[in-house]
Amino acid sequence: MADRRPNIILFMCDQLRFDALGCYGNNQIHTPHIDSLALNGSTFDNHFVQNPVCSPSRCTVLTGRYPKNHGTRDNGIPLRDSEITLAETLRDNGYRTAAIGKMHITTQFVPKEDEQEDWPEDNYGFDIIHTTCDCKTGEYLDWLKAASPEDYEEVKMQGERKAKEDRASAADKDTGGPPQVYPSGINPSYHQSHWIADRMIDLIEESGPDQPFFAYCSFVDPHHPFDPPKPYGDMYDPDALEVPVRMEGELLDKPPHFRKALTARGFSNEKYDYRKLTDHQWGQIKAAYYGMITLIDDNIGRILDALRENGLEKDTLILFTNDHGELLGDHGLLFKGPFHYDCIIKAPMIIKWTGVVPQGSRYSQVTEHVDIMPTLLEYAGVRPPYGVQGCSMAPILRGDKGAGKEYAMTEFNCYDWGLSVKTLTGRNYKLTYYAGEEYGELYDRNLDPEEFKNLWDDEAYGAVKAYMMKKLMDRIIETEDPLPLRIGKY
Repeated sequence: MADRRPNIILFMCDQLRFDALGCYGNNQIHTPHIDSLALNGSTFDNHFVQNPVCSPSRCTVLTGRYPKNHGTRDNGIPLRDSEITLAETLRDNGYRTAAIGKMHITTQFVPKEDEQEDWPEDNYGFDIIHTTCDCKTGEYLDWLKAASPEDYEEVKMQGERKAKEDRASAADKDTGGPPQVYPSGINPSYHQSHWIADRMIDLIEESGPDQPFFAYCSFVDPHHPFDPPKPYGDMYDPDALEVPVRMEGELLDKPPHFRKALTARGFSNEKYDYRKLTDHQWGQIKAAYYGMITLIDDNIGRILDALRENGLEKDTLILFTNDHGELLGDHGLLFKGPFHYDCIIKAPMIIKWTGVVPQGSRYSQVTEHVDIMPTLLEYAGVRPPYGVQGCSMAPILRGDKGAGKEYAMTEFNCYDWGLSVKTLTGRNYKLTYYAGEEYGELYDRNLDPEEFKNLWDDEAYGAVKAYMMKKLMDRIIETEDPLPLRIGKY
């Protein structure tokens, strides 16, 4: 462990698949700056989120606690003021803390204009706040109105279109092309991702040697709508990209909500009949998605340049991850939800700190989003507050072969869907349990990495299923909320 306290940048991308990066084996996408973090830092190959949608996952990152315990079980549930956050803990230990970009730890969308309008008085521990959201509102839109009135009008329209499309019924959805793929005429220098990078660079340039900073730098993209500006919108040829991973009839052995989502009868906001999409249209979606990611990568490159130019590269720990993934046509589906495929719940996890974290190393140990807070606190020399449930990943990075976990647990408790779900993922098997239902899911991750064949009812895997059910029960019990703290014997 270094004897200095690092600056900390927590990069997050919304709805970014782990395998949509060059450093995770994708040879069709251009992400050189994120890849450089992996080359000069360490990469985790079995890292999993604790929830497949935005707010619960983000609140897990900020609290080190499972959704069932921090209380934000689904989008639209604000994080409780009583929860002790990573930002609050670092602020109380001398850090200057900043929230930059999309936070989504309370509610989103109109009539709110600023994301932090319904935050508690202490702003969850953040000193500096520059936020924006899916609908483009907030400080970013106010800035854009003055900086580029022409781009402001288009971005404002994009945000209003996003809100309208989310509220629309299946019959009223825009089906004039691939779902939520749109051209964009804005100047990329005025794009949300560029603005987020600008605010991060401002923080770097304002920072002095006497106080380290913690920045939660969270990009809105590549969350839909898929609308990168030129040249990013034209960067990838839809017909040259790999077609989605799917197999005829594969959803027949899945729980009913998979087939409902396929045919526009699901319970999410995104109701489209995906059976009607051609391979070319799936390619259009992927091309736009990849363009958004490369736009993010270029702006992360600008931030890395700013660190070097200000002499802070060696003094800054960088952690890069997502909140959840994206189906992107795999299994015939799009977006996210209670479909615990790896493309949704497996996350990129890259950690870089020059001279402390090994360079170019990869780790296969199972880790979770609850582990992010204790990891960053250990490197900052701060004891985690009571109630944090994750384990620091620093021992893995120090070469401890026994560190890491046997399994990761992912939750989904969404009453809109009528589902209460727990998934347990290990290196060899994945099991998903649906409360009150006879059906479930079981996959052999080695023999069937695409998760085509559900083994839940396969007698040959009966012993594996029983073992995984026991391990899931163990994990549910072991992760009961340790709060409030017991303060007396009686």
